[in-house]
Amino acid sequence: MKTALLLTNSAESQRLFTEIIGERTNFVLLPAPTEPQREKFDALFATWLRLVDAVILDAVSLGETSRWALESLSAARLHEHQAVVVRATAAQQALYPMARGWHVVSDADTAEQLKRSLGTFFDLREAQTKLKRIEPLIARQRPPAAPPSPARTPLAPMSNGSAGGMPFDSYRYRDALKNISRLLGQRLDQQSLLEEFLKLMREFLGVSKLAIFTRPLPNGLFTDEAAQADPQLTIAASAGIAPQVIELLRLTLDSGIGALLATEARILRRAHLFDGLVTDYDGRIAREFELLGTEVAVPMLDDDQLLGLLTFSGKITGEAFANEELELVYHLLAQLAQATRSLHLQERIASQQRFMGEVLAHVQTGVVVVGHDSRILSFNQHARELLETGEQNIIGQPIARLPSRVADVVFEALQTGHEIREREVAFPPLNRPLCVSATRFVEEETGSFVAVALIEDLTQVKRQQAQARELADREFFTRLSSRLSHELKNSLVSIKIFAQLLPERYSEKEFREQFSTVVTNEVNRVDVLVNNLTFFSHPLALVHEEVVLSDLIDSCVRNVSQEFARKKLAQVSPVGEKTSEASPGMPVVVVKKNFAHKFARLEGDKLRLMQAFEHVLRNALQSMPTGGRLAVSTSDAQPADFPDGKVLAGGAVRLEWQDSGEGIALEELRGVTEPFVTTRNVGVGLGLTIVKKIVERHCGRLEIDSLLGRGTTVVMVLPVKAQPHPEDALLAQLAKHTGDLDESGEPAAAPGRVSQEVDDERGGRPS
Repeated sequence: MKTALLLTNSAESQRLFTEIIGERTNFVLLPAPTEPQREKFDALFATWLRLVDAVILDAVSLGETSRWALESLSAARLHEHQAVVVRATAAQQALYPMARGWHVVSDADTAEQLKRSLGTFFDLREAQTKLKRIEPLIARQRPPAAPPSPARTPLAPMSNGSAGGMPFDSYRYRDALKNISRLLGQRLDQQSLLEEFLKLMREFLGVSKLAIFTRPLPNGLFTDEAAQADPQLTIAASAGIAPQVIELLRLTLDSGIGALLATEARILRRAHLFDGLVTDYDGRIAREFELLGTEVAVPMLDDDQLLGLLTFSGKITGEAFANEELELVYHLLAQLAQATRSLHLQERIASQQRFMGEVLAHVQTGVVVVGHDSRILSFNQHARELLETGEQNIIGQPIARLPSRVADVVFEALQTGHEIREREVAFPPLNRPLCVSATRFVEEETGSFVAVALIEDLTQVKRQQAQARELADREFFTRLSSRLSHELKNSLVSIKIFAQLLPERYSEKEFREQFSTVVTNEVNRVDVLVNNLTFFSHPLALVHEEVVLSDLIDSCVRNVSQEFARKKLAQVSPVGEKTSEASPGMPVVVVKKNFAHKFARLEGDKLRLMQAFEHVLRNALQSMPTGGRLAVSTSDAQPADFPDGKVLAGGAVRLEWQDSGEGIALEELRGVTEPFVTTRNVGVGLGLTIVKKIVERHCGRLEIDSLLGRGTTVVMVLPVKAQPHPEDALLAQLAKHTGDLDESGEPAAAPGRVSQEVDDERGGRPS
C-alpha cells in the first residue's frame, strides 16, 4: 500500500480521490496553508515529501493559492519513485508551470475517466520502476569484457563462517545470552521490557540506529482469544530514529518489510534486495529502510505469527554482521515474543480478575463460592450484609460458618452436583425470607469442583407481592360492588315496578302472567349471580373420573343447541345431522366436529368440564347473531403447546373452539378472563373467569385469540391423567379443620358443588 499526500480544500475532491484509488493508497489528508505564501508551501513539502510516495494536488479547489503550491512543488527535490498528480482547470494549466513527468488531469473529466487515467499512470510508473531495476541486474550477470588480471590475489577464507571475514566473538555471544535471560526473568511491563531489550541489542550489535515494531494484540476484556492482532506495526521502542518517523511511519502486513517477514519468516538484509533478478521487487521495502536509516530487519515470531520485528543499521565500525550474530538476534527475538505473549496473557487474566472482583463487589446479589473441601473461597460484601457475618474473616473457613439453612443448600449442591434453583429459606431470628440458588462447576482437566451460591433477600419482593395482592383485591371488590349493585338494581327495579302495579291490575290475566314471568326471570338472574360469586368463595374441589371426551363434547353441543332453540335465539345444526326447520328470522349456526385425539378418555371432573365447555359454546353462539360456523376440533397436545416445551406426563389433549363471529378487539382481548370484564352490555363478566379457573384447576392451559370482525378461537390444553394442584393441599387443610371428610377420608366437595352455574348473558337461567 503506497502513501500519498492529498492537498485539497474540497471535501468532494477528497471523496472522489479516496473512492478512485483508496484501495491501493494510504492518504495523508492536508488542507492548504491559510496564508497564501510560497514559504508556507516550502515548509509543508519539506516536512512531508520524505514520507510519501505520491503527491496529489487539487489546484481546482486551491484557487489562486495553487500558484504558490505549484511553484513550491516544482522547486522541491523529488525522489525518482515519487509521483505527482495535479488536477487543474484549463486556465490554470496555461498560466502555471507544470513540470515534466507530472500527471495533469482536467477538472472536466468524469469520475470514470479520472479512474482510468490515474490507474494507467500508476501502472506505467510501476512498470518503469521494475524495468530500471532489472537492467543493471541483467548487466551484472553478463561476463566481463576482459579477463581478470593474473596478478589478482585470492581472498583469505572467512573465519568461523563469518559473512564479513571477521571472527565471531563467542564471549560476547555468551554474555548476550546471560543478559537477555536475566532480563526476561525480571517482572517488567511490556514497554519496559522492550526498552531494556533494545539497550542490550544496541550494545551487543554495536549499531547507532535500531527500532522495535510491534503489533497491538487483542486486549479487550471480552475479546475472543481467536481474534486477530492488528495488521499494522508501530514503533514501540527506538534509538537514533527521527521523531517524525517514529510518529508517522507504520509498517503493514499488506506490503513492505512487514509483509515479507510475515510470509517468509526470515532475516531481511537491505543489501540482498539488489542481488539476483528480482522481478517482483517491492519498492516499499527499500523506501521503509531508507526512512528508518536501517540495513537489517529480523522478525519477532511466536507460533509462526509475526508479533513484531527488530530493525537496525550497520555497525558503527563499518564491519559486516556475522551470520551467527544475526541468528542469535533471531532466536533472542523469539524468546522476547514468548515473553511478550506471556505478559499480554497475564495482563488479560489480571484484568478479568479485577473485573470479576468489581462485579462481585457491586452486584446486588450475595455470592458465596465453596471449594470441594467445603471451605469458603469467595464471599462478597452483599453476602456479608445478607447473612450478617460482620467483618469477621470468612475466607478459608468451613462452610459451617454460614447460617445452617444456607449452608445446607450449598452443601447439597456441592455433594450431589444437582442444580438448586431459587430455594426459599428463612433466616433467623426474624425468619427473613432468602432465596438461595446453588450450582456445582467441575474443572475438566483436574477434576476439582466448586459450588457457587447466589443469595437474594425476598423481604422487599414479598412486601411488593402483598401490596400487589392488596391492590388487586381492592380493585376486585370495587368492580364487584359496582357490577353487583348494577345487576341487583336492574332486577329489583323490574320486580318493584310490577309489585307497585299489582294491586291496580291484579284482575288482568295477561298482567298476572307477565308479572310471574318477569319476577321469576329476575329472581333466577340474582340466583345465578349468587351462585357465580359462591364459585370464588371456596377452593374449587374436583371429583376426578374417567370421561369420554368426544361424548362429553357431543352432550355439551346438544344441550346448548336445545337451549338456544327453546329461547328462539339460534338454530344450531351439526354437520351431518338432520335438524328441524328453523323459525323465520332465526339465525342458523353450523357446527363442525373433528375429533383427532388418540386418548379416548381423560381424568377430570365431568360436571366442571361440561360447565366450561358449555360456556365457551354459549359465547361462540352469542357472537354470531346472524348465523355462522363453529368448528370444534381435538388433537394430541404437542411440546409447542406448553411454555417449557414439555408435554405433561401421561399425555395431554388440545381442544379448539373456532367461531366466525364478531370477534374481540385487541385492547379488550387481554382482559377477557379477568373478573367482571365483559364485552356485552348484560351479565357480570364472570363466565370466562370461571372457565379459566376450571381449566387451570385441571392443570391445563387456556388461550384465547381473536380478530375483530373475523371470529374467535379458544384453545384448551387438558392433561389426560389427573395432576396434583396446590389447591388440593388447601382443601385437605380446610377439611381437617372443619372435619368435612368423605367416607374415603378425602375432602368433601365445597359448598355449591352441583348448583354453581355460569351466568347466562341473555338474562335467562340455563337449563
